[in-house]
This record gives sequence, structure tokens and C-alpha cells, in this order.
Amino acid sequence: MMDHARMMKSRARSAVLILAASLLVVPSGFIFLDSGSNDGTVTGERRASILGNITVNPGIYPNIVEGATLRLDGSRSQSTSPITNYTWTFDDNGPQTLWNQKVNYTFYNVANISVTLTVTDADSNVSSRSVIIRVGHDITPPNIRLANRTIAPGGSTILTLSGIFSDDGQIVNYTWYIKNRDLYFYGRTVTYDFLKPGNYEVVVTLRDYVGNEATDYMIVKIQKEPNFIAKNWVIFFVVLPIALFVAYMVIGKLRRGSGLWTDTDAEKARLQIKNMKKTWSIFRANRLGMTGLIVLIAFVVIAIGAPFLSTVNDPLNDKETNRISEHWVNPHPPSLTPSPYSGFRHPFGTDSVGRDVYSLTLYGARASLEVGLVATFISVVLGTLVGLGAGYFGRVTDEVLMRVTDFFLVLPWFPLMIVMMAILGQKFSLVILVIGITSWPSTARVVRSQTLTVKERQFIVRAKAVGAGDSHIIRTHILPNVLPLIFANTVLLIAIAIFSESFLDFFGLGDPTVISWGTMLEGAYDMSAFERGAWWWIAAPGAAIVIMVLGFSLVGYAIDDVLNPKLRRR
Repeated sequence: MMDHARMMKSRARSAVLILAASLLVVPSGFIFLDSGSNDGTVTGERRASILGNITVNPGIYPNIVEGATLRLDGSRSQSTSPITNYTWTFDDNGPQTLWNQKVNYTFYNVANISVTLTVTDADSNVSSRSVIIRVGHDITPPNIRLANRTIAPGGSTILTLSGIFSDDGQIVNYTWYIKNRDLYFYGRTVTYDFLKPGNYEVVVTLRDYVGNEATDYMIVKIQKEPNFIAKNWVIFFVVLPIALFVAYMVIGKLRRGSGLWTDTDAEKARLQIKNMKKTWSIFRANRLGMTGLIVLIAFVVIAIGAPFLSTVNDPLNDKETNRISEHWVNPHPPSLTPSPYSGFRHPFGTDSVGRDVYSLTLYGARASLEVGLVATFISVVLGTLVGLGAGYFGRVTDEVLMRVTDFFLVLPWFPLMIVMMAILGQKFSLVILVIGITSWPSTARVVRSQTLTVKERQFIVRAKAVGAGDSHIIRTHILPNVLPLIFANTVLLIAIAIFSESFLDFFGLGDPTVISWGTMLEGAYDMSAFERGAWWWIAAPGAAIVIMVLGFSLVGYAIDDVLNPKLRRR
């Protein structure tokens, strides 16, 4: 009996031990499964090994800085049953709990934060997994990129001011300050009516969550309606002088009692035409000259047909530019695919404010040709008058005129133009005038040298002997003999004038309201196009300047060969 009692007690103890062990094993399994290691990577064990089949994936995230907003994504979690709940828990300046599959949260505490995602499915199975979010100090100031704005006469003066701002999620303050009006505005974009014409400096200051600040400025230019002379300056400064010269010649013929067109004039015209044909045949044999001529003709066609060849109706119109959106980033590389914003094609890409570089390049040919032709006309007229006067009259006149010429030759031409533009102002007509009045000394020297040679010839001596006046001798005998040399020098001066205009625009001294290649290069430099890899923004206007200058230079050298037999190839 005692043995039987001992056996029963032993079995009872075994049952109690088994029951106690089973009660301890199950809870410890729960504790182990719901907790996880914290070694700086995605951690935790799958509960699916015991309850259900849940795979929790809280995602992997990059290091961020304080004040940055991070999107926590648990959509990669899986379960055999539909997932009914996502719970994110972590400590960031206090316990935080978020509910949803995807949540956005701004982290403010600099630390390694353990974020735990707990997932519950339709069968009430629960599983958790953690990930470490590393939050560091923010020492980098925000980045600002602004572009100057110009409103043409008649355009709306109500502008929405904006820019390209980096770290938008961390910026807590946008301050806009209009200096001319002493006004402050706040917000990422600001709308303001400038009303009066003028140049307005707008300063933008950004401040992020931790106090880092950045400041930049932009110029808003509201153009005023030009007056009658400004609108028709070509007529006043080009057409009118030519018309006055023609009228002077006609009145001179009428005063001498001869008809406007005599047999002598007809014979002279016939000889001139014959001489021009001979000159053309010699020029046509010069391959480099013909290449330059073809290039110049192409640029003239481009300048005249720019409205028909461009892909954008008005390159400076804000409505036809590509603003930055989620589908478009400026400057945009060349593309023949229509823009999702404006619908235009951009074979040469866009600049920082979304303007079409191809269309800007086409319209820029107009400014270069206008400056080249008009500024050279002014330069040649001044240089010819000074050279003829100094060479023909000599003595005191020669000394005074040549000392003035030497003064302009000694002064560096580019610094002189910079000083004059800074004094006179940034207008397109003033750019032409400054280039014209600083480029004449070389022409004066050449004309004077040729005049000294021509005035010693026998036909000049005979003209003086029969009583011909100085003005008649200069106009009838000396000028026609000097004219071929002037013409050859003129073509080369056009190239120099175009180059000078591009330099002035690049240094910010040109008219910002006129589309020119120099202005395009200035904008590319100001917006760091090279550092941003926007090669197309630099290549198009740069290549256009080089090709046009080269074209004029080739034509000029070819004309020099035609007019100077000593240089002509045998």
C-alpha cells in the first residue's frame, strides 16, 4: 500500500510540473515574439511562426535631419488574412502613436528613434517589427534660386513672385521684402501689384526649423510705354540721315542746272555695274568668303523669320513658359516631345524660368544684327569724317583730330564702354550709341592714311588748279577712292560691334528687356547653368555669337582680298 501511495504522489507531482511548465512556456513565447532586438537595423521576429501567417515590413529609411518630414510606409506587410490595423509607436519628445498604413511625421528630436509597426489582421493575429530612424542636426541653410522678371509695356503689373526653394518641408518662414516700397510679405508665393514703372529689388529670406537662414534677391522691372522717338529710333537715326543725304545730292544737281539723270550718269552707272560684276566674280572664287556670306544670309533669314521659325509665340511671355511642377523641372534638357505644361516643343531645352532657349536664340539674332549694323554705321561715319578732315586739311586740324583719336585708342575700349553704360543707363539704343562712339578711331586712322596718299595725286592737283573747292574735292575725288577701304573695314567692325554687345549684356550692362545672346549667357551664368549641367543653355547663344562673328570676319577678309590686288591669290 505504501508503495502504491508513493507512486500516486510521484505521478501527481509530475502532472503539476508539466502543467506549470506549459503555463510558463506559452507566455514566454508571447514575450519573445512581441519584442525584438535593437541593433540599428530592421528588427523583430515574425509571430507567424506561432499565430497565423503575418509578415511585418516597416520599411528602410535614409538618415534625416531635424525638422524633416518622413513618410512611414507599412504597405509591404503581408498576411494570409486581410490586415485591419497598422499602428506606429515611437518616442519623439514624448510617446507618439499613429494609425494608418502610410503616415507622414516630422521628426524634431536629434536621436536614433526606434519606430515599431504593429499589424493586426482579420483573424486577430498581431505581430510587430521595429526600425531605427536616425535623426541628425541640420547645419545646411536652405537653397534659393530666383530669376529676374520683366513686364513689357501694356502687360499686367500684378505678379506672383516665386522661386526654386530646396528643403521646402523644413522651411518654416518665407519673408519677401520689396525695398522700393518698404513692404514685407510672408508665404511661399506672393502676389503683388507693382503699378508704377521702374526697377524693384525684391529680397527673399528663408528660415528653416532649426534657425538656418538664406537670403537672395531678384529684380522686377516694369517697363514704361516708350515715347515716339524711342519707338521709331531706327527711322530717326538710320532712315532719316540716309534720306537727308539723298536729298542733299538731288538739290545739288538741281542747283547746278543739270537733270537728275543725265547721259553721263547713265554711263557711270553702266561702268559701276560692270565693275561690280567683276568684283563679284573675284569674291565668288574665295571659298571662305562665300562660306561667310552664306552664314550671314542664314542669320538674316533667321532674324526676319523668327516669329515663324520659333516654337513659342513670345519667348518672354510668362504664359508660354514652363513653370516647375511634378512633371517638369527647369532648366529642362532638349526635347522634341511637347511639354506637358505649355504644349510647346523645346529642341534646345529651357532656361531656369522655363523659357524656350531655341526661340530665344532665334530672336537674339535680331538684336545682334541691329547692333552690328547701326553701331557700325555710327562708327564708320565718325571715323570717315575725322579721317578725311585730318588727312586732307593737315596741320593744326590734323594734330587736333589725331590727338583726340589717340586718346580713344589709348583707353581700353571695354572699360570705357562699361563706364559710359554705367553713367547713361541700360537702354538698347544707348548700347548701340556707346559701341558706335567707342569704335571709330581705327576707321579714322585707316581713312586718314589713305587720304594722305590720294590727295597727292595729279588729278587732285588739277582740280585745285581749276578752282574746285575743298568740299567738292573731298566729296567727288577723295571719298570715292577711299570708299572701298572703308567698306572692307566696315564688315570687320560689324563683327567687333556684335562681340562688344554680347560682352556688355553678359556683364549685366545691356537692356534686360531685349532678347540677345549676351543676356542669355548672363542669365545662364547667374543661375549656375554650368554647375547644374544645363549645357544647352550656354551652347546655343555661345555658338550663335561665334558663328556670326566668324561669318562677318570671313566676308571682311575676302573683301579685303578683292579690293587689294597684292593680297589676291594668283
